Amino acid sequence: MHVVTRSTAVAALFALGTQLSFAQTAPRAEEIFARHVAAVGGKDAILKLSSVKTTGTMQVVSMGLTAAVETYLAAPNRVAMRITIPGIGDIASGYDGTTAWEVNPMQGPRIKSDKEKMTTQEEADFYGSMLFSKERFTSAETVGPTQFGGEKAWQVKTVLKSGRVVNEYFSIATGLRIGSQTTQESPSGTLDVTTVESSYKQFGGLMMPTKTEMSTGATKMVLTVTDIAFGELPSSTFALPPQIKALVSRN
Repeated sequence: MHVVTRSTAVAALFALGTQLSFAQTAPRAEEIFARHVAAVGGKDAILKLSSVKTTGTMQVVSMGLTAAVETYLAAPNRVAMRITIPGIGDIASGYDGTTAWEVNPMQGPRIKSDKEKMTTQEEADFYGSMLFSKERFTSAETVGPTQFGGEKAWQVKTVLKSGRVVNEYFSIATGLRIGSQTTQESPSGTLDVTTVESSYKQFGGLMMPTKTEMSTGATKMVLTVTDIAFGELPSSTFALPPQIKALVSRN
């Protein structure tokens, strides 16, 4: 009995020592964010940007389908995306700072509202999303080290101003963000979304991921970036399509 008690005490002390060591060495969320920003090129380089155009392809693995993708982002909070699917047509979506919308050849035009609109607004936050600005969050805390995307990572739990929880993952080795886990609103309901980012390459002085794997249940999509361009975009890039303007005028 004495041996068992002593062994248990030793194990407890070892566990306590490990916890105390972690508490002393685990970086704060703000430090992890700052390391990522430095790793991609630095805050000053990001603040010099005003817009970004991304070109690539999206593969829906289970369907054997590959689509062309173009995404446009501009400060402070505008986004537009076009996905061209062979044999189906274009799926377009965007946010012009006021209206979040989508035009889908299978569902027609619609205006996003409530939680779905808030998610779009959060993703359109040009500087905040790249700098992990504290103004985006009601809280951000380091959960601890874990395995994610095949490597050791820091897990940071963030709660956005909308109330949406996003678990962010950053490589312990490089400091770069390597993915996230969150929920996302859609016409069919709330989806659990896991994103894994990899294959960082340099574009215009900034390191950007060129491969993004997105999983929602059994559905997996792989986005492969072929080019990223920085520069001014015409305001027409974010103009509402006629179908959406018609819906806005009715409301």
